[in-house]
Amino acid sequence: MALITLTTDFGLQDAYVAGLKARLYQQLEAPEIVDISHLIDPFHIGQAAYVVRSVYRNFPEGSIHFIGVDFNETPEQELIIALLNEHYFVCTNNGFLSLLEPEFNPTQCIKITLPKPTPLDKAIHAIAHLHRGGALSVIGANCDGLKQRTQHVPRINPQQTEIQGHVLHVDRYGNVITNITKKLFEQVGQQRAFVIHARNHNFEHVYNDYHEVIRFDVPKENREEDGKKLALFNSQGHLELAIYKGNPNYGGGASTLFGLSYLDPVRVAFITAG
Repeated sequence: MALITLTTDFGLQDAYVAGLKARLYQQLEAPEIVDISHLIDPFHIGQAAYVVRSVYRNFPEGSIHFIGVDFNETPEQELIIALLNEHYFVCTNNGFLSLLEPEFNPTQCIKITLPKPTPLDKAIHAIAHLHRGGALSVIGANCDGLKQRTQHVPRINPQQTEIQGHVLHVDRYGNVITNITKKLFEQVGQQRAFVIHARNHNFEHVYNDYHEVIRFDVPKENREEDGKKLALFNSQGHLELAIYKGNPNYGGGASTLFGLSYLDPVRVAFITAG
């Protein structure tokens, strides 16, 4: 039986998420439902794509992922279901899929044609149909084409001495995640020394984990721990700027302290010997 995940910008203050789940339970007998996130910024499909991309492959193949972000049906934005990397995505044709996996094309894609009164009604009945093992062709027609969004990618200068990236996401802890990947960093850097520039903050070392920034060979009472800035590659392989045990609720998150938000520039300059 397929697993269902939910990613929305519905928030947690109101009853929207509970209502969505209640209607799925009405349609299906004991479905397994997993919340990925309901705190995506309103209409922010780029943020949704990063969050879903970081986790969806960990779910079993055949899982059904509902993306309720910018979830509006218009004459220019139909509801679709796409089969991508053996996972089903129920979303609107708003460019989300092009941000989720820019290098892959869906195996199948349909626009949902169920005669239901609202977009959410259509999505819920479509999810229930898939969950029961139904075929996509029964509930829709072939997509005319997927809407494309421009993927913000890092730029490399002609001299191969600099990567110009930007902030891709700010997580709950206020950590700043960039679109510069470890693979690109190593490919361009070629083990050269470097400086990461983020506004007026510089970093000359990249760690593999948060705890590596702490000197455990120094007595605890003499260590510099909470509030120490660091750069690291996170579990998705992206360059991340963080504050060790920073608390964004009290102004201690990296985003606040470094003055960085979505799409702000982050630059890596490699130092050439000579």
